[in-house]
Amino acid sequence: MSPLTSQSVGGMTVTLHYPAASDRPLALAVFLKGLNVAPSHYSYYAQRLAQYGFVVALPDPITRLPRRDELFASTGLFEDLQATLRREGNRVDSPLFQRVDSERVALLGHSQGGIVGLDAVVNASAVSLMSGDYSLPSQLKAAVFYGSVLDVEFIGDRPLNHHDLPMALMVGSRDSLMPAAEVRDTYERLQNPPKLYLEVEGANHYGITNVNNPPQAPLDPRLPDIPQEIALENLARWSGVFLRAWVLEDAIARAYLQQMLGTSDPVVSLQGEL
Repeated sequence: MSPLTSQSVGGMTVTLHYPAASDRPLALAVFLKGLNVAPSHYSYYAQRLAQYGFVVALPDPITRLPRRDELFASTGLFEDLQATLRREGNRVDSPLFQRVDSERVALLGHSQGGIVGLDAVVNASAVSLMSGDYSLPSQLKAAVFYGSVLDVEFIGDRPLNHHDLPMALMVGSRDSLMPAAEVRDTYERLQNPPKLYLEVEGANHYGITNVNNPPQAPLDPRLPDIPQEIALENLARWSGVFLRAWVLEDAIARAYLQQMLGTSDPVVSLQGEL
């Protein structure tokens, strides 16, 4: 199990998961959570992802809008988190002392958080992020989203320019909130490689959380057909391999992904252009 700490970053609470030991500096992985899902419900996934060489940061930003609660990515979020990691990496009494590489950043998200992340990458304005101009940080190296789509109702049926950012879209075959067919359609509209589509057979919308249908979150009425821990292990594993390949520039991870494209097992099927 990886250690964790809580930090106040930019006026919000951020939970950090990171491995107890590592043989190289840890990159930053920013995870945007689903609507009304407490960050603690992602602890299993975050702990396992951290073992691949990351400090996984789970911010908890919620803005009250007139008709609904909406997550958003603020323009300063990445910079604030990078500054926090740099500070921890330079503090002698910190468990992250001399263990971080804040210049390599990954973006992850689930459900609404993934929609926000997708919109930030393609600048589609499907979700209201913020007022004014914004741009992605140059340190952002790859993105992974689970159960997230950009709906043609908002952006039209057009190719999505993800600015050559390596992107993996993942989904459960039994997801009734963000159906696999819609996630696959978003994947197919991504213009350029590197891109990866992964489907977990038997998982529903909450295959990435500690428990199915976390309290207060939108209900997925379709129950999963596989144990929660199997979905979680597979999602963390493939997220970690993908991010190692592109964020940490791990040639072995990239070759493994290339080798596994087009294959499937009883749980996971992969498609991609790398």
